Parts: sequence; structure tokens; C-alpha cells
Amino acid sequence: MRLLLTAAIALMCSAPASRAQQAEEPAPRKPPALSPGDTIMFVAPSGLLTKKLTRTAAARLEAMGYKVAVPEEVFDKYGYLAGTDEQRAELLNRALTDPEIDAVFPARGGYGMTRIVDKLDWPAIISGPPKIVIGFSDITGLHLALAAKANWVTFHSPNPEWGLGSDDGMPEFAANYFWRSLLAEQNTGEDGFAYELAGAWPADKTPTPMAALRAGVAEGRLIGGNLSLVAALMGTPYMPSFEGRVLFLEDINEEPYRVDRMLSTLRLAGQLDGLAGVLLGQFTKCDAEDGKGLSLAQVFDDYFGEAPYPVITNFPAGHVPLNAALPMGCRVRVDADNLKVTLLENAVTARPADAATE
Repeated sequence: MRLLLTAAIALMCSAPASRAQQAEEPAPRKPPALSPGDTIMFVAPSGLLTKKLTRTAAARLEAMGYKVAVPEEVFDKYGYLAGTDEQRAELLNRALTDPEIDAVFPARGGYGMTRIVDKLDWPAIISGPPKIVIGFSDITGLHLALAAKANWVTFHSPNPEWGLGSDDGMPEFAANYFWRSLLAEQNTGEDGFAYELAGAWPADKTPTPMAALRAGVAEGRLIGGNLSLVAALMGTPYMPSFEGRVLFLEDINEEPYRVDRMLSTLRLAGQLDGLAGVLLGQFTKCDAEDGKGLSLAQVFDDYFGEAPYPVITNFPAGHVPLNAALPMGCRVRVDADNLKVTLLENAVTARPADAATE
């Protein structure tokens, strides 16, 4: 009996602490705000780049007062990839660790980030200061890895080829959210900081308005991105916990049954259980080709229709021109009752007054 009691006490002492007892989650590491004169480096960790779009994006940023580094290696080719794994990883490592680089702009998504995420110099990245990192689609793999390994705030946003380098540039809607997130002069302090994240699409650009799949109001730190990448990294060291987070998801060219399968992976891994809320963004060209089977709306209802947290659908972010930038790692309030999503904290650290005038 004494042995059993001793074992029981030892087991109790070694058991994980309750959620209330656990240490508070460390604050995310925020990059310094972007300011004219800073150096932006283009990288290509995924698919092949288009020179015209990339050069156009660089020229526009230079016209705004930024220094833009476009290494010739970004135009390398290795099948459907922008160079070999070693080449792409070396360039990305350089951008993330070089003290002369202030912001890292993956020029596009495509495919390839998961092939090199384990080739990054994580000790150097973790020990170094955070930098602005943007992008979407396949770059979700980088956002998740930087969150899991380094606790960086990064930006799910338009990129040089999908926005900055397009013929007409970024639409005003997307540009407003992109620059509002990054610029020093628009982010001068924390007191009372809050702004609405895409509470409404422009009236003439709204095919389907946002809707509440589940009502309610909740707060939490943003996580997520492209559903295919979220599912692909499940169970790896590069996947952060979703506990208490607001999960954002979007995708393109995935029929409902494939969206269903990926959501089932998240559910079976327990990643849908402890969420604070969900933002379902744009699922572009994701309707069933033959019109048969479950619709996308039915799939979403099966997974989130009885969720104990607020769920908003048709949020304006994803593979669309009107792609609102989302600061991953920052706290947001999801108000499904009034269809509003509000950023509650500054995504970047304010520049010192003397640095801003140098």
C-alpha cells in the first residue's frame, strides 16, 4: 500500500500542470516597423519567379524610398522550383540572418517551402532579431515554422508577384492593410491601439459578404494560413500549438473532398478543439467540378457548425486581389455577431524617434 501511495504521489507531482497553472505564453517577438531607407531582400523559397513581375515590384518599392536587394539566384530553376533545395535554403538563411536586411519578401508561393524548412539555420534565426517577413500560399510553411521555432510575428499578405508587381499594383483595399501593418509612421505606439481588419469588402467588389457560421465574440493570437500547408506540417516540429488561437484558413484549387480531408487531419490531431475562433478566408476555385457530393459550405458546417467558438466565413484574404494582410502571432478580436475582426496590438515595434529622422 505504501508503495502504491508513493507511486501515486510521484505521478501527481510529475503530471502536467493544468491550463491555469501553466506559465503564461511568452509574448510574440515583433519586428521593427518598416521605414524608407530600410533594405528589403527578395527571396524565392518556393516556385519559379517571373522576372517582369519581380523587377516591377522592386522598382515600385525603390520609388517609395526602400533599398531592394534582388539576388540573381532568385531566378534560378530546378524543375518547378526556384533552384535546388540547397540554393533556396542558402538564400533564405542569408535574408533571415543578415543584419543589413530589414525585411524579407518571398517573391511568390507555389511549392517548395516544406522541402527546405528543416535546412534553415534555426539557432542563428532564433538568436537573432526578428524581421518583417511577408507572403502567403506556400509561404504559410515559413510563417508557421517561424512561429513554432522563433515566436516571430510575420505577415500573411500579398507578395511581390501577386500584388506589388502586378500590372496595376496592389488594389487600394489590399494596399491599405499591407502598409498599415508594416509602416513606422502608422504604428507609433501601443496605447489604445486597435484597428479593424477588413470589416467589409468594397461594395462593388463583394461577390459574397462575410457571414457568421457560429455566433459569439472571442480574442486570441492569429495562426494559420493556407490549409494545404497547415495540414502538410501537422505532426512536425514546425507546427505551433493552436491552443487559444484564432485560426485563419484559405486555399485554392482544392475540391470540397480535399478540403474535407485536410480539415479531418486537423480535427484528428486535436487542433480544432481548443481554438478561440476561426476565420475562413477565400477558398478560390474550390467548388466541386461536377457539382456532386458535399458542397464547400456543407464541409465547413460539418466541422464548425457546432463549434464552441465564433466562426466567420468569406473573410477577405487568400488567393484573391483583395487580400487583407494578417499579422500572424498578434491578438485579434473576432466578433461574429457584428462581422468584425479587430487587431488589438501593434504588429511591429515603433522606431525610436532619433532613428526615424536619421
